[in-house]
Amino acid sequence: MCPKENLDKNLSNKTYIVTGTTSGIGLELITQLARQSATVICASRNLEKLKITTQEVSNQTSNNKIYYMHLDLASLESVRIFVKNYFKKFSKLDGLVNNAAVMFPSEERTVDGNELQFSTNFLGHFLLTELLLPLLKKTHNSRIVHTSSVMHEKGHIDLQDLNFEKRKYNRFEAYYQSKLAQILYSRHQAKLLKDDNVIVVSLHPGWVQTPLIKNTLPVFFQDVLLYPFLKMSGMVKTWLGVQTTLFCLLDESIKNNSGKFYSQTGIYKDKESRKGGWPMKCPNNEVYNEKLCEDLYNQAKLLVSSM
Repeated sequence: MCPKENLDKNLSNKTYIVTGTTSGIGLELITQLARQSATVICASRNLEKLKITTQEVSNQTSNNKIYYMHLDLASLESVRIFVKNYFKKFSKLDGLVNNAAVMFPSEERTVDGNELQFSTNFLGHFLLTELLLPLLKKTHNSRIVHTSSVMHEKGHIDLQDLNFEKRKYNRFEAYYQSKLAQILYSRHQAKLLKDDNVIVVSLHPGWVQTPLIKNTLPVFFQDVLLYPFLKMSGMVKTWLGVQTTLFCLLDESIKNNSGKFYSQTGIYKDKESRKGGWPMKCPNNEVYNEKLCEDLYNQAKLLVSSM
């Protein structure tokens, strides 16, 4: 659990961007940051739902510094527009939480021609992060938090076919790859930013009860019919699921651990990893392949610059 002293901090001088904020961990996160008086920019693609959500959080916490901005991570143009509009309205950024995700959808291509999970979970966040770096570098000890998954353990980075154009599409492999890519990017980015006072980490929040499961199991099954069984199997509520994110965003110890991976308890195949750790060693060895980390970074730069 995130120590109480972190949750009692006055964040009235802090500004954060959080993606994927209309439900689940993102909603829990912006609500807690709002309670602590932070300025929070909520970024999601469902603008109507986003307006309602931010107003409810603002009313609930008596914080009038909760803003909404449209962002579709499946469109690189939408990412560029978001950043352009952010620079017009705000002059600082203390933390970026790349939280939005899609999981196990049927095969779909984005407007840019990318595989949907790769684009939403990794490539869109990659471009968003790179474009926001000038502001993050201006803020002392700013933080970038990439929300990955326990399922990165099963992932493999295929640099020759990141978008499943040559391989037969497999929605599970595509998700695993996208979540592994976030961790590789985090590690390499930490190295690039070591002299800029920007701290970068990645994390697994736990098996959290959120609508993310909708492409695998009806949400009603998760939340009602199968809830007792799933709870006994390790599924947790969003308040427990947001603890690792809050810790990475607010705890002072993070300053000494840029590039590391933080994990709530998880359903890892590797038994030693199941208890989690803040930080812990990733059970997927591709994470520690420095050349692969660099090659993925360069490949992502090429992909976003050519579109």
